[in-house]
Amino acid sequence: MLHGVFVILAVGFVAGELASRLRLPRLIGMLVAGIAIGPSVLDLLPQPVLDISGEIRLFTLLVILLKAGLGLDKEKILAQGSVAIRLGFLPAVIEATVVAVATRYIFGWDWISSWLVGWIICAASPAVIVPMMLRLKAEGWGVKKGIPDLILAGGTASDAVAVTMFGIFVVWASGDGDGGIGARLANIPIQIVLGILFGIVAGKLSVILVKRLGLADNSVHEGLVAVVAGLLLVIGGSVLPYSPFLAVMVTGFVILETDSVLARRVRGGMDRVWVVGEIFLFVLIGAAVDVRVIREAGMAGLGVVAIGLLIGRWAGIFASTWRSIITMRERLFMVVGDMAKATVQAAIGGIPLALGLPHGEYMLAIAVVAILVSAPLGAFGTVLLAPRMLEKGEIDPTRVTVRDRFRFLAVTSGRRPPRRLIREAARIARRVDAKLLILNVHPDPEHLVDSERLREELLAARDVDHEVILVDGNITETVVDVARAHRVDHIYLSSEANSSGGHDITTAILENCDIPVMVIGEGT
Repeated sequence: MLHGVFVILAVGFVAGELASRLRLPRLIGMLVAGIAIGPSVLDLLPQPVLDISGEIRLFTLLVILLKAGLGLDKEKILAQGSVAIRLGFLPAVIEATVVAVATRYIFGWDWISSWLVGWIICAASPAVIVPMMLRLKAEGWGVKKGIPDLILAGGTASDAVAVTMFGIFVVWASGDGDGGIGARLANIPIQIVLGILFGIVAGKLSVILVKRLGLADNSVHEGLVAVVAGLLLVIGGSVLPYSPFLAVMVTGFVILETDSVLARRVRGGMDRVWVVGEIFLFVLIGAAVDVRVIREAGMAGLGVVAIGLLIGRWAGIFASTWRSIITMRERLFMVVGDMAKATVQAAIGGIPLALGLPHGEYMLAIAVVAILVSAPLGAFGTVLLAPRMLEKGEIDPTRVTVRDRFRFLAVTSGRRPPRRLIREAARIARRVDAKLLILNVHPDPEHLVDSERLREELLAARDVDHEVILVDGNITETVVDVARAHRVDHIYLSSEANSSGGHDITTAILENCDIPVMVIGEGT
């Protein structure tokens, strides 16, 4: 078992780095590595690892959905108006429909199996699209009309549509749905509404457990609470008539809307989990696919993917941007920029096979083909076409370099640490999830306080991410240099440090930089 874990991590990491050096998405390298070490090629993975690969992929899907909910920017969607809302569901629904019809008549499968392929293929990949769109924003391409923001805003919502509908059709394919096609269609809104309600309850309970009852006292425990809530929703979805995947995403969104600081901390934990989870997901999905089945699917599978991209995605983007200010060239770019498939396909592509559904092997093979074809095309196409199809606008640094976390600088001087300053700065830092830099500076190194004494003053706020810096030198120059080097947002100065040297340090700091300064007295 441990041998298999080592092989997955080592081979996946190296393959991802090699792909990155070739300007390919890292996940392509991981996926190819998984195919190479899987049972159909080198067969390097022990059977116990392969036996639980389905559960591991399901857990990574849970992480993906939580991250998506925690990162759903409501303000951005509302700011882009009806176009962003249409982009949230039309491309996914139209592409799924086109792929389902193509699968039905190319492979001759039943309609439910064909629709499963459609919902697997239609989701866009945040792992490829998000970094590409952020790069475009940083370079100014398409920012005047908000093209990158439109793709980002619509992408998360479309993934929610794809995963939700996939879950509903999986239930039907498993034979757990009751009644005919009419009754099944009538159950769709019920499962969606109940999924939203269960997600709201789970999100609110998570916040209550963490913030009011104090069940978690650090970001790791907070993330664990969210993961447990998600797992309960997935388990509950097998016995209650709601969409568990939608409920998990709604849970993340409710946490974000209820307590943005907590959401940022939980998302940070999810991001750290994803570093390892991404390797496991793509290596294991590669190992699960049978190369023989890929060969058998051959041109037919590639044809289904191509029809979905060229007709379904094109029609969805054009329908979403109809009667908008977006030009034809910009719409063509959006088709390419939004085409990459990867994360969702890897997470759900193997579920039909794991459940023993008809054509499960072929569904997985088509999902892998979609990743191998569309992810590189989307990445390269975005870089190649952006300068040719988008207008370069003025870069707004407040929208490009959005700070994930604030940084505060608390300045102390002398042997006695100013307790009120440190506690007040730590209290504010904890409220907004900021990093706190505690600077002790004095011209005489003999007067620098011991760093352990400074840390002791954090007391109840000691869980704040902080760093202690001890420097002997001119107070004003040192504060300005440290503040600039660490790009701090606010400077907190004790009244003792402010009057040190017989002159106003605050005035001197403000004369040399434009960072706001707050002086805190040491009164009780």
